[in-house]
Amino acid sequence: MLSEAYTITMFGGFPHPRHMPCTDCGASIAFTESNEHVCDAERLLDFRLFELRDEIAAFDSELTFWLGSAEGRFAVWLAEQTRR
Repeated sequence: MLSEAYTITMFGGFPHPRHMPCTDCGASIAFTESNEHVCDAERLLDFRLFELRDEIAAFDSELTFWLGSAEGRFAVWLAEQTRR
């Protein structure tokens, strides 16, 4: 059986990290400065693009698939008919 002192030391919990990522822009923020943080617009855009990277990468193949469908072929035909 484990001694109580050993159990507290080993399973006492995880220490709080000194820095945490901002949930909006991903910047590393000191835990003590989390209330003063203001997201930089460029960093915010980069982080959003990073979050959407899988969808952006799949766009071309999904568009090609849709253009090959009956609905996509009709949309292309209609666009050609209504073009001036």
